[in-house]
Amino acid sequence: MLLTHAHRDASGGLPALRRWWLERSTAPVPVYAQEETIESVRRRAKRLDRCRFVPVSPGGRRRVGDCTIRAVGVPHARERRFPTFAWRLGAGGRTLVYASDIARLTPELERFAEGADLLVIDGAMWRRTIFSHLTIDTTLPTLCRWRVGRIALTQIGKTVPPHERLERELEAICGKAKPAYDGMEIEL
Repeated sequence: MLLTHAHRDASGGLPALRRWWLERSTAPVPVYAQEETIESVRRRAKRLDRCRFVPVSPGGRRRVGDCTIRAVGVPHARERRFPTFAWRLGAGGRTLVYASDIARLTPELERFAEGADLLVIDGAMWRRTIFSHLTIDTTLPTLCRWRVGRIALTQIGKTVPPHERLERELEAICGKAKPAYDGMEIEL
C-alpha cells in the first residue's frame, strides 16, 4: 500500500483494512509512506497491527515485488504535519503516476510524470477554487501538454458536472483525459 498523506480521506481506512487483510494473509501489509505520515497515522489510529510501515523519502527508488516505486513531494496541505507524495509505479515497461491530492502543478511533478503511460491526478474542483486541490477546467489544458499517455481524474468533487457531461467537457479540453469512477479498471 502506498499512502499519499495522512489526511483521513487518504489514510482513515487503515484500521478497517485489518479484517480484510486477515482474510488474505497472516503477514502484515507493507504500507509505504513518509515518516511524518506514518507518525500522524499512528497517533490517530488504533489497531494497526496488520500494517508494517515502511518509511520512504522523496526521490529514492525502491523495489516492491515486480514494481519499482518512487515518490515526489507535492503541494497540498498547509499544515507541515501533512506532507504529501505523488507516487510513480513501474512494471513490465509500463508506468503509472498517482497524484491524487495536489494544490497546484509544479515543474518537479511534470518531470516526475514525464513518459508515464497513465497519470492519475486530482480532479476535485470544477469552475471553483480551493487552496488544496486543482481546479481541473483551468489546469487541464496545461496537463494535456505534459508528456504522458493518458490522464485519469480522481478525487472528483461536488463541483464537477454529472459524469456523462464531464466526459464530454474533458474531451473538448483534452482528448487524453477521462474521469475516474468507482469500480473503474484501467489496463496499462
